[in-house]
Amino acid sequence: MKEWLLIVWLGTTTNLQVLDRFPTERACKDGMVAARVNIESKFTLECTSDLREGRSALPSRSLGTGIVK
Repeated sequence: MKEWLLIVWLGTTTNLQVLDRFPTERACKDGMVAARVNIESKFTLECTSDLREGRSALPSRSLGTGIVK
């Protein structure tokens, strides 16, 4: 089961705060709309199920060393 996180970005990609957790994406998006009234517009709200920015959600190769030959 996936857990959806409502996060607010506080300026940079490494500066964030998790506001709430939801069981579904739809519930998270509804929570985002409700939270927008209390959050300044300069901050970005996002629903995500994966905080690994720039990385694949797929598992890595079992024998992979991370070095391209």
